[in-house]
Amino acid sequence: MPAHRSSSTSASATKRARQRRGVATICAALMICAAARTIAVAQAPSQALPAAAWEPTGPVTTWRGISFIVPAGMRGTDKRDFYDMAGPGIKGRLGQCSILIMGEVPAGPNLARQAHELLVEAMAGVGGRVANSRGGPDLTSDLRVGRSGDGWLWVELNGMLGEGVGGRARIMLIARGATVVPVIAVAGSGNGCVGLQGETTANGNTITWLALYYSLKLPGATPSTSLREQIIGSWDAVSVSVQGGMGGSRGESYASNGRYGGIQVAAGSGYARSSAGDGRYVVEGHRLTIFPDQGPPQTHLARIIAEREGTTPPRETEQLCKISVDVGGPYERCLPRTGR
Repeated sequence: MPAHRSSSTSASATKRARQRRGVATICAALMICAAARTIAVAQAPSQALPAAAWEPTGPVTTWRGISFIVPAGMRGTDKRDFYDMAGPGIKGRLGQCSILIMGEVPAGPNLARQAHELLVEAMAGVGGRVANSRGGPDLTSDLRVGRSGDGWLWVELNGMLGEGVGGRARIMLIARGATVVPVIAVAGSGNGCVGLQGETTANGNTITWLALYYSLKLPGATPSTSLREQIIGSWDAVSVSVQGGMGGSRGESYASNGRYGGIQVAAGSGYARSSAGDGRYVVEGHRLTIFPDQGPPQTHLARIIAEREGTTPPRETEQLCKISVDVGGPYERCLPRTGR
């Protein structure tokens, strides 16, 4: 953008214009960005909220103003030009996971295309070739977009390093207005800390990537109301087991008055059973707390992801993803949006 003034006012205007272009680029790339909403969600009076079912823990590392927690099972090293984290990760049993936080670089005119170029270049630098989930060269065909609990926008691309069960690579490009912060991850075969879009990874080790994601704090970022605004609506998932003759659905709905409703239904072999729950909810940053009318409150780390899959025609979805815990440990479960 040309500049004709050198005053601080002109510089601020230029920075704001670049930031708007960055946001517009993400929305245009995905083609499903909804208009901003200004709904004021009714929140419960200020009170001590229960701890999240799971959240990353450990010493906080700060590198170039970016704060984060190195995921369990990994060792962090300052490499000057980037910060390197390496190891099997939280649930990794085979292979290694490497996650690199890079220094800020100027934002390009198209964030998805810039992410593609950065990941391809990074893999070529170590003698690798990265392809999309169908073996093609365009990594932007499968795209994820979201906003963190601290308000920063991100775009994410994934790729294969060798087809089938080979390694996986991922880049998350965090928009900072005139600059972006690249975060690149590589999972060796069988490690599963990152995977393709919609892929079930080995041992559920994607929790390693999520541990870093939920701990990231960027300088100047402030708590966002994005999740509070976007969660309003209904979210539902259906699963079917053909061999066992079982089917089920799980749905949740969140109203603008701070009330929620949920229902789970299972059916098969001539019988059906269901359970429903209702109550109120509170959203603070990326923490979603529900207060059932009957039962104890629950807090989960949560995020909303917009996805585009490179099918023919392209399929676009929006999902509410929450971190839960079972006997196997923490995992992320996502429900697609079914209504607003």
